[in-house]
Amino acid sequence: MSRAEKTPAVLTIRIDTDLTRSLAREARRRRKTKSEVAREILTAGLGLEKGNLIAQEARRQSLLVSRRRSEKETLGFIEQTADTRGWK
Repeated sequence: MSRAEKTPAVLTIRIDTDLTRSLAREARRRRKTKSEVAREILTAGLGLEKGNLIAQEARRQSLLVSRRRSEKETLGFIEQTADTRGWK
């Protein structure tokens, strides 16, 4: 991995006062910084936490299926793409 890939990016967002208080409260509860808590929440929300490959794949497939216009089209998509090798 190159040095550039390891360098963290800075993200600036605006949040309302209630969310700021909730984040601060959660950071105190976890005994972490607000930045650490925000990173953890983003990571979990995006399904990127380590060891969560099944959830990532389920979300990817869910998004693919959600683009179908009808139930019939969705079922056709599933039949085409499902890996049923080894099923009894």
